[in-house]
Amino acid sequence: MKGAGPAMNVTLKHLQAFVAVAREGSFTRAARRLALSQPALTIQINQFEEELGVRLFDRTTRRVMLTDNGTEFLPTAERLLDDFESAIADVREVAQRRRGRVSVATLPSIALKAMPDILAAFRDTYPGISVHLHDANASGVQRRVSRKEVDFGLASMWEPDADLAFEAVMRDPFGLVCRADHPLAEATGPVRWRELAGHTFLGLGHDTGIRPLVQSVDGLPDNLRQPEVEVSNIATLEGMLVAGLGISVLPRLAMPDHHPNDLIFRPLVEPELARDICLITRQGRSLSPAAESMRDMVIARLGGSGAP
Repeated sequence: MKGAGPAMNVTLKHLQAFVAVAREGSFTRAARRLALSQPALTIQINQFEEELGVRLFDRTTRRVMLTDNGTEFLPTAERLLDDFESAIADVREVAQRRRGRVSVATLPSIALKAMPDILAAFRDTYPGISVHLHDANASGVQRRVSRKEVDFGLASMWEPDADLAFEAVMRDPFGLVCRADHPLAEATGPVRWRELAGHTFLGLGHDTGIRPLVQSVDGLPDNLRQPEVEVSNIATLEGMLVAGLGISVLPRLAMPDHHPNDLIFRPLVEPELARDICLITRQGRSLSPAAESMRDMVIARLGGSGAP
């Protein structure tokens, strides 16, 4: 017998053969249980004993009995098989979407206006999968995906990254946002960018992803290039707009909803501007079955729909 060094040639079939013979007390019954011929089972047991360097069974013409070594090893072998079978069952449940976990980073506007309906539908379809939602600005979403903190993100592209894949799932048009009693609110249709000249402009910071897109507009009025007031989040901007401190430019999804009678949204034209909301993943990395299901539902719900 070998018995020296690690048992590199021991296989799952060896463990299954050993446990079956130990439980049945018979090569004949164990072979039947494993759907093997008795000679094939005998070969597996012989190989196993050779690899371990100990005899596991005492055999006579009438009976098979565990040796002391076999008796000592049996609980460990049974536990190994039980753990293996449990692990396989767990993986199958994950593969079949009966359990799992998915983590998504998204813009606050998407989290507020699009994700509630998506999450409700997802929970109805996959009740065993837990969902973790993290809201952040565009740079924060991209950073979370890059750092593997989430399965995927939903945001406009903050900056190109060769390690990330960006799949556009919807277009979100920009428009003027101002108080309902502001002179620019009198227009019932679209507003031209040049009409914003001369008005106090309230802008968002560069890390939101909105500012760089606004800055890219050809012929942008000077007051929009250098906001008189710059804030870092939509909630602060909303308060200033409601207070009548100025006007702003936002994508439709980012339009505040808390003061529907105080603020209005007017599409901007000449030129039209929209941001692509992208599903952001890591290049060359597969998603878990749970994350795949969430991704598919997000694309189905948002794809080609414009604002929810």
